[in-house]
Amino acid sequence: MGSISAEEPVNGQVNGKTTAVAGLKSFPTTRPAIRIKCGLSGQFPCGSIYTGSTLVGVPLSWGTLESVGDFEPKLNLKLTNGHDWFRIDADKQHGRLSVSAIATDEEGRSIRLIADGVTELNEYTMPLILGDPNAKTNPFGYGVEQMRFEAGHDVYKPLENMMFACSQRFAKDDETGAPMAEIRVSQIVPGSGFE
Repeated sequence: MGSISAEEPVNGQVNGKTTAVAGLKSFPTTRPAIRIKCGLSGQFPCGSIYTGSTLVGVPLSWGTLESVGDFEPKLNLKLTNGHDWFRIDADKQHGRLSVSAIATDEEGRSIRLIADGVTELNEYTMPLILGDPNAKTNPFGYGVEQMRFEAGHDVYKPLENMMFACSQRFAKDDETGAPMAEIRVSQIVPGSGFE
């Protein structure tokens, strides 16, 4: 990881607008860690709840978690169980994800994945969310998540001491046309220094 001096500006994108911030070393950064794909298996509408949101249960039917680059611990897991409690805001502008899933490796060792996120509800995301047969895969850029793991097996235990930021999109499976989600997961790396 390269270092940034306090004088160097850091450019970024927030809601499509370029921002410039003095490059303070104390700001966290991210590094690519994991690619996740998971199948969305139907919808179970639960109606309007106390918050004014509409609650929909979405079972996760299959999935893969694979580490990328030099991220440790190395991951090659299959999603074996999972559910997303999807809440649609009362103003219908955003959906909020609350995911809990189990992923298992070839040796039968499992980990728990927990994620919370928010996605825009617009002409790109809604067709897939609603199951429109003419829906197309969305580009990334409409949904973000925060993720963490619980893991008791020594090889995966380091995951418990990490936090992750994610980009999420809805997609169509290339082979079956079924709805799915794709998530790009980056480890949050703490800033350094005294600034």
